[in-house]
Amino acid sequence: MISQTPHPLPNRPTWLEIDLTALAGNVRALRRIVGPQRQLFAVVKANAYGHGAEIVGPAVLAAGADRLAVATLDEAIALRRAGVRAPILLLGYTPGHLGEELARWELAATLHDRQTAQAWSAQALATGGQIALHVKVDTGMHRLGLVPADTPSFLAGLTDQFGLRVEGIYTHFSTADEADQRYARRQLTTFTELLADLSTAGLRPPIAHAANSAAILSLPASHLDGVRAGIALYGLHPSPEVPLPASFRPVLRWKAQIAQVKTIAPGEPVSYGNMWTASRPSVIAIVPVGYADGFPRAPATWGSVLIHGQAAPIVGRVCMDMTVVDVTEIAARGEVLAGDEAVLIGRQKEAALSVAEVAGRLGTINYEVTSRLMARLPRIAVERKVMKKSHEREALNG
Repeated sequence: MISQTPHPLPNRPTWLEIDLTALAGNVRALRRIVGPQRQLFAVVKANAYGHGAEIVGPAVLAAGADRLAVATLDEAIALRRAGVRAPILLLGYTPGHLGEELARWELAATLHDRQTAQAWSAQALATGGQIALHVKVDTGMHRLGLVPADTPSFLAGLTDQFGLRVEGIYTHFSTADEADQRYARRQLTTFTELLADLSTAGLRPPIAHAANSAAILSLPASHLDGVRAGIALYGLHPSPEVPLPASFRPVLRWKAQIAQVKTIAPGEPVSYGNMWTASRPSVIAIVPVGYADGFPRAPATWGSVLIHGQAAPIVGRVCMDMTVVDVTEIAARGEVLAGDEAVLIGRQKEAALSVAEVAGRLGTINYEVTSRLMARLPRIAVERKVMKKSHEREALNG
């Protein structure tokens, strides 16, 4: 049996529950896969993929992650202000004029060009600080990064840039989440050959990393000195072709309280544009969630939510702050009342609505479903205490 630590209801009647027990278990599962000797970067960009970086960041570090990684300077500063002292790497493009902020907040940054290096060096010297760098190499994704052939001379040139400390070098796979691993292996070969050349020249940075969540699972040779775990931290599959082991658990649940229940007559329309009309006497429930929360309006919608452990289909257009669902069939089996719980992601009784299922309905991937959950949704950290062994494990990862 699993008991859940009770929490006070938030100021909004909709909230995300972030399961710290599942999160810690996922970190430990990743550590078992990559071993104790490698640096484990926990990727918490995009507000920890919508889960709440200020909750997730400290929790994954406490569970055994070594470092955090984000996309932007503001994301990193928010974590520093929240009390995170561990190393933080900025994975995205950070313009040259922000070197003073990098030094001030003791952040590591991704670098791929000389002009930025010179600007950061000047600012670090002016402030008496130092900036840690991770040089990014483009091995075939053709996004941000240096051409491999240019990397040795680039690294050699950085030895003249005072105030800069080259800490790492990395690349990123474009197809590690696919069944066909040939292109990912080609990228890995390009990168490891470069690392060998850099070692020979005495230029290899201490930490080489390449593996994202998919490569952690599918390409063990890519683990190198460290790995960057993103989607797997949250108990969500990197892709259908690269699923998580059964030991991983989903971290996020999305709940709301029904605001109102009413009966409407046949022929009565619902919501903006009168796009749905009742074909029978219908019981509808108003859920205080809308597209300003990341609950999409169109062209595809969530489809349904769970009420009393049953699917309640969305009817009419999703509004900015409200959504209407049809509970006629549910109400026929038991009264539906204002204040009853609606589940948008998670399990309710014997029913479940996973991120993967929602992504399929929306025609997108699980990354986008959670990352688009807006900041105005309260995030509540919850912990589960295992009272005894149980087979009642949630199977919602996806």
